[in-house]
Amino acid sequence: MRELLLRILGYAWMAFGVYWASSGLLRSSSTADQSKGSRRLRFILLAAGFLVLFLARHKMPPFELIVFGLVWVAVALRWAVPTKGIQTTGEFPLYRLLRLGVLATTFALLFWDGTAVGILGGRFAPQIPAVAVIGFALTLAGLAIALWARIHLGQNWSDKVILSEGHQLIRSGPYAYMRHPIYSGVLLGVLGTSVVLDQWRGLLAFAILLANYSIKARKEEQILAMHFGDEFREHLTSAGFLLPSFRNRK
Repeated sequence: MRELLLRILGYAWMAFGVYWASSGLLRSSSTADQSKGSRRLRFILLAAGFLVLFLARHKMPPFELIVFGLVWVAVALRWAVPTKGIQTTGEFPLYRLLRLGVLATTFALLFWDGTAVGILGGRFAPQIPAVAVIGFALTLAGLAIALWARIHLGQNWSDKVILSEGHQLIRSGPYAYMRHPIYSGVLLGVLGTSVVLDQWRGLLAFAILLANYSIKARKEEQILAMHFGDEFREHLTSAGFLLPSFRNRK
């Protein structure tokens, strides 16, 4: 049962990643610097690249599949982020590449059996079907939260630690309860997947991603605090960091 649920979650994460990396190209408001024809061409190229990887997924060695998948994600995110009207934050050039490496490591630990070495391949949860079902439900809930937050954030979203021109402080929807619901949702999804996997490597993947998101979120909050001042400080008192807060609900 765990193997079946894990396979389903693998496809769910794949669909989530494809939507996340390519949706920006379909939103004219988030890519105003690109012509409509250019966006369509880039989307077609991404779709063709993903199709090749998907069809070859059982023929390619896992490590190569991860590398090529990471390259696809990097290109997709690069094309999805607008280049006009951006206020940079001093993020050093290799930081984004490092974050992509963390992402690749996370999902290699979750879905590549080659990472189940030593204690990382050991079990940590009771061997009962209900535990796997709970993990499966947590993963779907986490993906739903992240998608809800991404849609609610709209054109204010960016893969980089930046403020775009006309950037707004979103405090509605999931942002009324969590300051970083996208990260919270993805972390919940990774935690749920690790429960289904039931190996210590899954918890290691969660810990690595938690550290990465915590650092990135703190950097983002420094920028938001400088830009929005008292409005953001008020937001700090009403919304939790990664966990939801129900204080000061009006």
